[in-house]
Formats: sequence, C-alpha cells, structure tokens
Amino acid sequence: MNTKKISVLAVSILLAASSAFAWSKKSENTGNLGRMYLSIGGGVNVTKAKIKGTNETSSPTGGVGMFELNAPVFKPGINAFKDIKWAGLDAQAFFNYDYTGKFSGKYNGVDGSITNDSYGVGVALVPYLNFETGLSFFKAIKPYAKGFCGYMWNNTDTDGSASALDVIDGNYFFYGVGAGVEFVLLDEVSVTPWWQWNGNAQSGMPTYQTAGVEASYWVSELFCVSAFWSHSFGTKDYFGAADLEQKHGDVIGLKFKLGFSR
Repeated sequence: MNTKKISVLAVSILLAASSAFAWSKKSENTGNLGRMYLSIGGGVNVTKAKIKGTNETSSPTGGVGMFELNAPVFKPGINAFKDIKWAGLDAQAFFNYDYTGKFSGKYNGVDGSITNDSYGVGVALVPYLNFETGLSFFKAIKPYAKGFCGYMWNNTDTDGSASALDVIDGNYFFYGVGAGVEFVLLDEVSVTPWWQWNGNAQSGMPTYQTAGVEASYWVSELFCVSAFWSHSFGTKDYFGAADLEQKHGDVIGLKFKLGFSR
C-alpha cells in the first residue's frame, strides 16, 4: 500500500513539474524582455590596474558568477496591457559574485599584493518599449531602461607593503541605473547592447560605469544559451584604495537560461 501511494505521489510530482514547463503556444517577437526565465552564468574577469606614482601595472585573471530570475509584470498586448502593444515591464531578482584575482606589485618600493572578492543580491525594474517590424528577419526593437538596488558584501585582503593601503572592506548598499536596446532578429535570436552606471552608499568606495553586449539563442521555448562581454571603464580609487587605479576591466562569459510559461 505504501509503495502504491509513493508511486502515485512520484508520478503526480513528475506531472506537476512537467506542466510547469509546458508551453501552450510558441513565443513570437519576444527575445529576452517579456519572457520569464531563470539564468545561471559565469565568466572570466581580466582587470588592469596601476599603482599610482609608478609605471607598474598588474593584470590578474579572476572569475564571476551570476544568477537571475526575470519575470514579466506587464507584457505588451496581454491582460492589463492588452491595448498597449508598444510597452512592457519586467522585474528581476539577482545574485552576483566577483573575484578579481591577485594584484601584485611594489608599493613604496616593497612587494605587496591585493585580492578582492564580493557578492551581492538585488532587485531591478526594467521598463521597455516594444516596436514590432513585421519583418521575417528583424522581428522587433526593444529600447529599455533599468533601475536596480541591493546589498553587497565586500572582502579585500592585502599582504606585504600593500597592507598599509587604506582599502574599503565591509558591507554596503548599492544602486544604479542603465539602458540598452534588445534587437530581436528572429524568434530564437536576439542581440542586446547595454550601458550601466553603478553607485553605492559606502563612503570612499568609487562609482563606475560598465557597458557590454549579449547575444542570445533560444534553442527551444525552454532553453537558451547566451554569450556576453562587459567592459568596465575604470575608476580612480579601486576598492577604495587611494594608491590603486583601475585602468579598465573586461568579463567574457556564458549564460544558460531556463524558460517558463507565463
């Protein structure tokens, strides 16, 4: 009897899980904006920094990881927006991790090094416009804006002469704004260039700007592979260290997205 109940329960759970991923119709002109999905990604982080007052630079290789849930709040032409096909609104929850690698060099003529890792959680709102072209090879253009905020945990380790640097190490609130355009080339393919300004409420921690591009291919309604590149334009006081200047930084990586019917 127990075996029968367990079998029925297992089959019920399997059917429920399958129906959660079921699609009643094919998405058209959607791209990433207006679609509900889970995204897991990672990449390689290469940053170039210079010690102020010297010509010495360091370019360590680190890594990044990210998790994101995107959910459409208002979809163009659907429910509350049934008469508004030219606009929509998405909401996001995300987690990011960043490890810079080890910056090594001579600080005041003596060897030293700095490593930094940080992780943060946050939420974002993404309002966008939706212009469908009616073409078979260029489906839609979606300009969007983005506002986000969250909390960051930051850890900076120093040794040698770098231990004398005044670096920021702690937890703080962060926020920012961004903008971009998603070009939906086909129902399965989209390309999105973007720009973002990143601020925070920590005294001494600098703000910075990033820009990049992401190319997405939805293999099916349930699964997507994206390749992305982002570029940091640098900051005067990296990690809040007055003697360390970030020249620039680049991240190249992949994202895997799992779509939901919504």
